[in-house]
Amino acid sequence: MSMNDLHLHVKGASQFVDDLTEPPGLLHGVVLTSPIAHGEIKSLNFDAALKIPGIVAIFIAGDIPGQNQIGNIIQDEVLLAEKQLDFIGQPIALVVGCTTKSAKRAAELISMTYKEKTPVLDAREAFRKNLLISPPRTFNLGNIQSAWDLCDFILDGQVHSGGQEHVYLETQTALAIPGEDGGVKIYSATQSASLVQKTAARVLGLATNRIEVEVPRLGGAFGGK
Repeated sequence: MSMNDLHLHVKGASQFVDDLTEPPGLLHGVVLTSPIAHGEIKSLNFDAALKIPGIVAIFIAGDIPGQNQIGNIIQDEVLLAEKQLDFIGQPIALVVGCTTKSAKRAAELISMTYKEKTPVLDAREAFRKNLLISPPRTFNLGNIQSAWDLCDFILDGQVHSGGQEHVYLETQTALAIPGEDGGVKIYSATQSASLVQKTAARVLGLATNRIEVEVPRLGGAFGGK
Protein backbone atom coordinates (compact mmCIF):
# COMPACT_ATOMS: atom_id res chain seq x y z
CA MET A 1 0.00 0.00 0.00
CA SER A 2 1.47 3.35 -1.02
CA MET A 3 1.59 6.27 1.41
CA ASN A 4 0.51 9.49 -0.26
CA ASP A 5 2.23 11.71 2.33
CA LEU A 6 5.57 9.88 2.26
CA HIS A 7 7.43 12.38 0.06
CA LEU A 8 6.11 15.32 2.11
CA HIS A 9 7.20 13.66 5.35
CA VAL A 10 10.71 12.96 4.07
CA LYS A 11 11.13 16.58 2.91
CA GLY A 12 9.66 17.99 6.13
CA ALA A 13 6.91 19.67 4.11
CA SER A 14 3.90 17.98 5.73
CA GLN A 15 1.49 20.44 7.31
CA PHE A 16 0.21 19.54 10.78
CA VAL A 17 -2.10 21.57 13.02
CA ASP A 18 0.83 23.38 14.62
CA ASP A 19 2.07 24.40 11.15
CA LEU A 20 -1.15 26.18 10.16
CA THR A 21 -0.92 29.92 9.60
CA GLU A 22 -1.99 31.76 12.73
CA PRO A 23 -5.05 33.94 12.11
CA PRO A 24 -4.90 37.60 13.19
CA GLY A 25 -5.67 38.06 16.88
CA LEU A 26 -4.93 34.43 17.76
CA LEU A 27 -5.00 33.76 21.50
CA HIS A 28 -2.94 31.07 23.23
CA GLY A 29 -4.12 28.89 26.09
CA VAL A 30 -2.01 27.43 28.90
CA VAL A 31 -3.50 25.06 31.46
CA LEU A 32 -2.92 25.30 35.20
CA THR A 33 -2.74 21.73 36.48
CA SER A 34 -2.84 19.96 39.82
CA PRO A 35 0.52 19.45 41.56
CA ILE A 36 -0.89 16.69 43.78
CA ALA A 37 -2.43 13.27 43.25
CA HIS A 38 -5.40 13.70 45.58
CA GLY A 39 -6.92 16.57 47.51
CA GLU A 40 -9.29 19.53 47.51
CA ILE A 41 -8.91 23.04 46.13
CA LYS A 42 -9.32 25.59 48.91
CA SER A 43 -8.67 28.83 47.05
CA LEU A 44 -7.42 30.30 43.78
CA ASN A 45 -6.07 33.83 43.43
CA PHE A 46 -5.51 35.32 39.98
CA ASP A 47 -4.54 38.89 40.96
CA ALA A 48 -0.84 38.63 40.09
CA ALA A 49 -1.52 36.56 36.98
CA LEU A 50 -4.00 39.06 35.54
CA LYS A 51 -1.40 41.84 35.81
CA ILE A 52 0.83 40.17 33.23
CA PRO A 53 0.66 42.17 29.96
CA GLY A 54 -1.29 40.39 27.26
CA ILE A 55 -3.45 38.24 29.54
CA VAL A 56 -7.03 38.26 28.29
CA ALA A 57 -8.84 35.94 30.71
CA ILE A 58 -8.52 33.05 33.14
CA PHE A 59 -11.28 30.46 33.04
CA ILE A 60 -12.28 27.97 35.74
CA ALA A 61 -15.00 25.31 35.90
CA GLY A 62 -17.68 27.83 36.82
CA ASP A 63 -17.06 29.79 33.61
CA ILE A 64 -17.91 26.88 31.30
CA PRO A 65 -21.10 27.82 29.40
CA GLY A 66 -22.21 24.22 28.81
CA GLN A 67 -21.41 21.05 30.72
CA ASN A 68 -18.12 20.57 32.53
CA GLN A 69 -17.81 17.08 31.09
CA ILE A 70 -15.51 15.59 28.42
CA GLY A 71 -16.04 11.85 28.96
CA ASN A 72 -16.86 10.14 25.67
CA ILE A 73 -18.29 6.64 26.02
CA ILE A 74 -18.90 7.15 29.73
CA GLN A 75 -19.24 10.72 30.96
CA ASP A 76 -16.90 10.40 33.93
CA GLU A 77 -14.26 13.11 33.38
CA VAL A 78 -14.63 16.83 34.06
CA LEU A 79 -12.83 19.32 31.83
CA LEU A 80 -11.71 21.54 34.72
CA ALA A 81 -11.55 20.45 38.35
CA GLU A 82 -14.27 22.06 40.44
CA LYS A 83 -13.04 21.23 43.93
CA GLN A 84 -11.73 17.68 44.10
CA LEU A 85 -8.33 16.83 42.65
CA ASP A 86 -7.91 13.25 41.44
CA PHE A 87 -4.49 13.13 39.75
CA ILE A 88 -1.27 15.05 39.16
CA GLY A 89 -1.67 17.13 36.03
CA GLN A 90 -5.46 17.44 36.27
CA PRO A 91 -6.58 20.68 34.55
CA ILE A 92 -7.80 23.35 36.98
CA ALA A 93 -7.82 26.61 35.03
CA LEU A 94 -7.20 27.85 31.49
CA VAL A 95 -5.05 30.96 31.11
CA VAL A 96 -5.61 32.81 27.83
CA GLY A 97 -3.10 35.34 26.54
CA CYS A 98 -1.84 37.04 23.41
CA THR A 99 1.29 34.86 23.47
CA THR A 100 2.15 31.46 24.86
CA LYS A 101 4.98 33.05 26.85
CA SER A 102 2.70 35.49 28.65
CA ALA A 103 0.11 32.78 29.35
CA LYS A 104 2.76 30.47 30.80
CA ARG A 105 4.11 33.25 33.01
CA ALA A 106 0.61 34.08 34.26
CA ALA A 107 -0.11 30.43 35.04
CA GLU A 108 3.04 30.34 37.18
CA LEU A 109 1.78 33.33 39.19
CA ILE A 110 -1.61 31.85 40.09
CA SER A 111 -1.78 31.33 43.82
CA MET A 112 -3.55 28.13 44.86
CA THR A 113 -4.12 26.64 48.29
CA TYR A 114 -5.28 23.06 48.68
CA LYS A 115 -5.76 20.32 51.21
CA GLU A 116 -3.68 17.32 50.25
CA LYS A 117 -5.02 13.84 50.95
CA THR A 118 -3.36 10.44 50.85
CA PRO A 119 -3.84 8.99 47.37
CA VAL A 120 -4.80 5.38 46.69
CA LEU A 121 -2.48 4.22 43.92
CA ASP A 122 -3.50 0.58 43.60
CA ALA A 123 -6.68 -0.36 41.74
CA ARG A 124 -7.38 -3.38 43.96
CA GLU A 125 -7.03 -1.30 47.12
CA ALA A 126 -9.38 1.31 45.66
CA PHE A 127 -11.94 -1.41 44.90
CA ARG A 128 -11.72 -2.84 48.44
CA LYS A 129 -12.24 0.63 49.93
CA ASN A 130 -14.99 1.49 47.41
CA LEU A 131 -13.01 4.55 46.31
CA LEU A 132 -14.18 4.47 42.71
CA ILE A 133 -14.25 7.37 40.27
CA SER A 134 -17.39 5.90 38.70
CA PRO A 135 -19.58 2.82 39.27
CA PRO A 136 -18.15 -0.51 38.01
CA ARG A 137 -19.12 -1.49 34.47
CA THR A 138 -19.37 -5.08 33.21
CA PHE A 139 -19.51 -6.06 29.55
CA ASN A 140 -20.79 -9.57 28.73
CA LEU A 141 -21.13 -11.38 25.43
CA GLY A 142 -22.69 -14.83 25.28
CA ASN A 143 -22.99 -17.35 28.12
CA ILE A 144 -19.78 -17.24 30.15
CA GLN A 145 -20.52 -20.31 32.27
CA SER A 146 -21.28 -22.46 29.22
CA ALA A 147 -17.99 -21.37 27.67
CA TRP A 148 -16.08 -22.51 30.78
CA ASP A 149 -17.80 -25.89 30.66
CA LEU A 150 -16.60 -26.43 27.09
CA CYS A 151 -12.94 -25.67 27.85
CA ASP A 152 -10.43 -28.55 27.85
CA PHE A 153 -7.99 -26.54 29.96
CA ILE A 154 -8.51 -23.60 32.31
CA LEU A 155 -5.55 -21.55 33.50
CA ASP A 156 -6.00 -19.47 36.62
CA GLY A 157 -3.77 -16.59 37.68
CA GLN A 158 -3.24 -12.84 37.76
CA VAL A 159 -1.84 -10.42 35.21
CA HIS A 160 -0.50 -7.00 36.21
CA SER A 161 -0.14 -4.22 33.66
CA GLY A 162 1.19 -0.75 34.37
CA GLY A 163 0.35 2.49 32.65
CA GLN A 164 1.23 2.95 29.00
CA GLU A 165 2.02 5.98 26.86
CA HIS A 166 1.45 5.96 23.11
CA VAL A 167 4.47 8.22 22.40
CA TYR A 168 3.25 9.79 19.17
CA LEU A 169 5.60 12.44 17.75
CA GLU A 170 2.87 15.07 17.29
CA THR A 171 1.47 16.06 20.67
CA GLN A 172 -2.16 16.93 21.35
CA THR A 173 -2.94 20.22 19.64
CA ALA A 174 -5.90 22.18 18.32
CA LEU A 175 -6.71 25.50 16.68
CA ALA A 176 -10.20 26.94 17.19
CA ILE A 177 -11.57 29.78 15.06
CA PRO A 178 -14.87 31.45 16.03
CA GLY A 179 -17.41 31.65 13.21
CA GLU A 180 -19.55 34.61 12.27
CA ASP A 181 -22.70 32.74 13.30
CA GLY A 182 -21.51 31.99 16.84
CA GLY A 183 -20.17 28.59 15.90
CA VAL A 184 -16.59 27.34 15.98
CA LYS A 185 -14.29 25.65 13.47
CA ILE A 186 -11.71 23.40 15.13
CA TYR A 187 -8.56 22.09 13.49
CA SER A 188 -7.64 19.11 15.63
CA ALA A 189 -5.07 16.32 15.68
CA THR A 190 -7.65 13.68 16.51
CA GLN A 191 -8.61 10.18 15.43
CA SER A 192 -12.29 10.93 15.99
CA ALA A 193 -13.58 14.19 14.56
CA SER A 194 -17.14 13.29 15.56
CA LEU A 195 -16.22 12.86 19.24
CA VAL A 196 -14.37 16.19 19.24
CA GLN A 197 -17.45 17.78 17.70
CA LYS A 198 -19.82 16.27 20.28
CA THR A 199 -17.57 17.07 23.24
CA ALA A 200 -16.89 20.66 22.17
CA ALA A 201 -20.62 21.22 21.63
CA ARG A 202 -21.39 19.81 25.09
CA VAL A 203 -18.81 22.02 26.82
CA LEU A 204 -19.73 25.17 24.88
CA GLY A 205 -23.47 24.60 25.18
CA LEU A 206 -23.96 24.64 21.41
CA ALA A 207 -25.73 22.39 18.94
CA THR A 208 -23.36 19.99 17.17
CA ASN A 209 -24.10 21.59 13.79
CA ARG A 210 -22.44 24.77 15.11
CA ILE A 211 -19.14 22.91 15.54
CA GLU A 212 -17.03 22.04 12.49
CA VAL A 213 -13.97 19.82 12.96
CA GLU A 214 -11.20 19.37 10.39
CA VAL A 215 -8.26 16.98 10.76
CA PRO A 216 -5.35 18.01 8.48
CA ARG A 217 -3.35 14.86 9.32
CA LEU A 218 -2.06 12.94 12.33
CA GLY A 219 1.54 12.79 13.46
CA GLY A 220 0.98 9.42 15.09
CA ALA A 221 -1.84 8.41 17.42
CA PHE A 222 -2.06 4.66 18.19
CA GLY A 223 -5.43 5.15 19.93
CA GLY A 224 -4.32 8.05 22.13
CA LYS A 225 -6.02 10.75 20.09
